Amino acid sequence: MKDFLEQLADVEIREPPPDFSRRLHRRVNRALMVHHLLDFFAGAIAWSAGHFFRAVLGWLVLTITGKFPDHNRR
Repeated sequence: MKDFLEQLADVEIREPPPDFSRRLHRRVNRALMVHHLLDFFAGAIAWSAGHFFRAVLGWLVLTITGKFPDHNRR
């Protein structure tokens, strides 16, 4: 009895279709684009909104108190 790897060596494998590579690239590119857009909207937009909020909050503190907020205090 042949082991599994010897059986695989005897199996005939057909050639992939000519447009296989193109179809694979389209699927991978589509998945990568969706991932990049989700990462951008979930990460970059949230990060920039957080920094913008800190700037607006600092402006409000300055307007109300007349003193520039000290962010280094803890």
